Amino acid sequence: MSILFYRRPDYLNKPIGPINPSDCALYVERAKKSERVIPEGLSFEEIIDKKTLPPCQLSDFMDYLMYVEHNAENLQFFLWYKDYCKRFGALEEKDKALSPPWIPDTTGIPALTKDVEKEKKRKTNRETLAGMMDSGYDKKSPTFFSDSETDPSSPTLKKGGESLYSGSASGYGSIPTNAEVAAQAGLKWQPFTIQPFREEINRILRHYLAFTAPRELNLSHKDRALCLHALQHTTHPTALLPAVKIAEAALRGQSHPNFIRWSICNGNRPRVFFVRTMGVSNILFGFVIAILLTLSKLSRWWRIFAAIEWFLGISTMVCAYKGLCILMHFNHGRNLRPWEQEELDAELGELERRNSSSTAGREIQMSDRTGYYEDSMKGGSDDESSSRTSSMNAFGPKNSFETASWRSKYEKKTILRKIFDKSVWTQDETLRILQDRIVLGANIWAFIITIPLTIVFVALPKGNFY
Repeated sequence: MSILFYRRPDYLNKPIGPINPSDCALYVERAKKSERVIPEGLSFEEIIDKKTLPPCQLSDFMDYLMYVEHNAENLQFFLWYKDYCKRFGALEEKDKALSPPWIPDTTGIPALTKDVEKEKKRKTNRETLAGMMDSGYDKKSPTFFSDSETDPSSPTLKKGGESLYSGSASGYGSIPTNAEVAAQAGLKWQPFTIQPFREEINRILRHYLAFTAPRELNLSHKDRALCLHALQHTTHPTALLPAVKIAEAALRGQSHPNFIRWSICNGNRPRVFFVRTMGVSNILFGFVIAILLTLSKLSRWWRIFAAIEWFLGISTMVCAYKGLCILMHFNHGRNLRPWEQEELDAELGELERRNSSSTAGREIQMSDRTGYYEDSMKGGSDDESSSRTSSMNAFGPKNSFETASWRSKYEKKTILRKIFDKSVWTQDETLRILQDRIVLGANIWAFIITIPLTIVFVALPKGNFY
């Protein structure tokens, strides 16, 4: 990894329409290129396996996709699929035999459509199929969610076929019913309800694969039809491979490099803009010093002092170009994200209510300075705050932050408060090393540019004007 010519991963926008094979090929190619600029300690596998620390841990990746890229459903679906494969592999052989691996067969796969002209036909199909589906689905529970979602890593079905996920769907938006999903898939018969995890697969259909699903994946009609058709026959993980391959390709080739690029920045936008302004000011001030000393009668060696301003300004500018605030980097600090600030304020407020002694107050201040504020939470070992529970769950509401309380609070902050916002220590060592390389490269570039400028101005004759 070159120090002088290191470049962060290039930013890649998500496609406007469904992800097609050409997009997947682009993602695969970009993922390979990103391996040269992303350290192994910040690789996609390390983040998914929860081996990284803030600001590069899995929950930070989810927050980025939720609040910055607005594309969290791919990661939510991918994490669920990994857990589902483990649970399916742990089944007894007699249960696995009920859901054999799916061998793709493109013949007989229905074409999916959203055309208004076929709405009446689809409505008729739904009404007809509703009676067929009643025998296989819980007709007493037309809604599918509760206020407290069950952990998706737990088995889906209890004894007797009762779903662990049943409850109320209040506040979760429009979720397609089983009959609507069946109509979209062109279902001619009821799926095998005795297959393992059938109810959980039905929830995945309603949440990620069906049209108008709250967390609808960005799939083409062909890939969506392949998945829906396969899941009619089996609940084996291979039935979801078309959707999983696209979600993983987007995560590896688009979201993960963008996330690392974003994580390298230790300051928010107002802070980085402020630092850039400082860099430009230092450079201009250096030229002012050099010009004034050149025009004066003073010795030419006084002009060397302009090199200090040039070096500081150029180094600051190069770091700011890559999103780094060199002032915060001296302490390996970073600005708290807006959503992290609200969590920290809530946690500190709760601790202050429970601990009124001065000792507890000093511990709170220390957790604020060091960045280990999550360790101060009740339980101490949980690395994900309560406000992130919904986004980390496989099943939940539509991914949206428009009504988030932190958004209005952050927008009300003045520019000065945003510039000097709360900061914490960067815990991930690999990220700190990467930032050290960027700063070292910036210093080398500043030295390379400053030396010729200094030589030129020192070599100029005196102006003797004053």
